Amino acid sequence: MKAPTPFHFPKRTRGFILPLALVMCIIILTISTGISYILAKEIYFSRLSRLSQVAYYAADNGMMCALMVDDTYIDPDTGLGIFQYTNTITAQDVLTKINTNRANNGLPALSLNNIKCATSDIFGGTSNYAVSPLAGQVDGSGNQIYSTTFSMTMDLGDGTTRCAQITINKTAKYRQIISRGFASCSTTSKYRIERAVINTTEVQ
Repeated sequence: MKAPTPFHFPKRTRGFILPLALVMCIIILTISTGISYILAKEIYFSRLSRLSQVAYYAADNGMMCALMVDDTYIDPDTGLGIFQYTNTITAQDVLTKINTNRANNGLPALSLNNIKCATSDIFGGTSNYAVSPLAGQVDGSGNQIYSTTFSMTMDLGDGTTRCAQITINKTAKYRQIISRGFASCSTTSKYRIERAVINTTEVQ
């Protein structure tokens, strides 16, 4: 009688499913991390672009206000705007002359505090209005340049505000308005992006 053939267990082969799964997970994780990084950058730059636009609008609004005030309140004797250009004629002096003409026409007198733009004070209140000569700075005719500065907080009517810093460098023949707009009115905000617009006119 022939002896039975002994049973042999098949040789075990190493599994490949787990290493393959790990490789696939690493690849997917790498791709996901890259996409997330790109999306985060896109969101960041999109926000910067929007804030930059807000800052530009604030600067543009400030520029329009400065032009409007200087071109509306005119010294009847010189034909120049109310912003100071010499040490002998102040904004109040110009307004006094304007009020004389208003009284002759039956109109009430104005004060500097009445002059506002976009609900923001220009000559008083919270505007930090100041005038000073620019040392060593003259126009093309050699006239001393006087610098007027003030800040504006413009209420947009929807619970938000825009802020701008205005500088007006002026002589009898020269006017330069520099309006710096900010995306945030908070001086400590990390998103206080600044944009500026400049308007310069000079009479030869």
